[in-house]
Amino acid sequence: MAEFSCVIVAGGTGSRMKSDRKKAFIELADEPLVLHTARAFRRVEGIREVIVVLPRQELLDLTGEEASADLSELPQDAGTLLLKLKQAGVTRMVAGGARRQDSVLNGLWATDPKARYVMIHDAARPFVTEGDLQKLMERTTETGAAILAHPVRDTLKSVGTKGAIEKTVSRAGLWAAQTPQAFERQALLDAFKKHNAQDVTDDAELFALAGGTCAVVQGSAQNFKITTPEDLQMAEALIVMRSARQGDIRPASVIFRRLPGGETVFDLEPPKHD
Repeated sequence: MAEFSCVIVAGGTGSRMKSDRKKAFIELADEPLVLHTARAFRRVEGIREVIVVLPRQELLDLTGEEASADLSELPQDAGTLLLKLKQAGVTRMVAGGARRQDSVLNGLWATDPKARYVMIHDAARPFVTEGDLQKLMERTTETGAAILAHPVRDTLKSVGTKGAIEKTVSRAGLWAAQTPQAFERQALLDAFKKHNAQDVTDDAELFALAGGTCAVVQGSAQNFKITTPEDLQMAEALIVMRSARQGDIRPASVIFRRLPGGETVFDLEPPKHD
């Protein structure tokens, strides 16, 4: 399989989480969100490198560097989080920009030119699966660009300025975009050179402005973006359920104390073994 670089964008402020921490550093099951997300790429064949893009101040606080930090050169006395990120497969951390797309571009410039393809992923999506990543990579090598997405299932309403329903919107052909979004590296760089002055909501939109077309690969609904305290509670519950299936739950009551809304308790029966 062709080699991919992965850029994880971790620039969210966390304002909707009602937290004073940047979103990437909000704790999920006692570890920063960005660490969970980085681990999702650790064992995927064909990924050449993983680059994390952080707000400049967070990069400085964490690494002592203002623009870029190479994790392959970590000293033995480096902080625990840096060592864990390195163990998770992160190779470099770079400073982001004013907009998400500026952060993506900074990460893109930091990728190895020898990698033909690049994947852009939100740090707030820690549950992307290895299977979905492999499908996305295969489709990208076939078409040059592809994104994960899933069909819209809820009934959609168009609501007016007074808060009343104006009409029902057909779901036909509507998909909710996810990340990663993957492209030929040089084609995405060319799109940024031409259209980065225009604000876009995701990388596929910018790519389309340059005339590119993205294939769609159906992804899991579990690859949701953690944006609100309620999303974080769902993420915590998902981790508990996954651990229970793997027989990793030790106490009958699993307590997560760092949710913004206070303590949340999941009462589970300990796994039974024959």
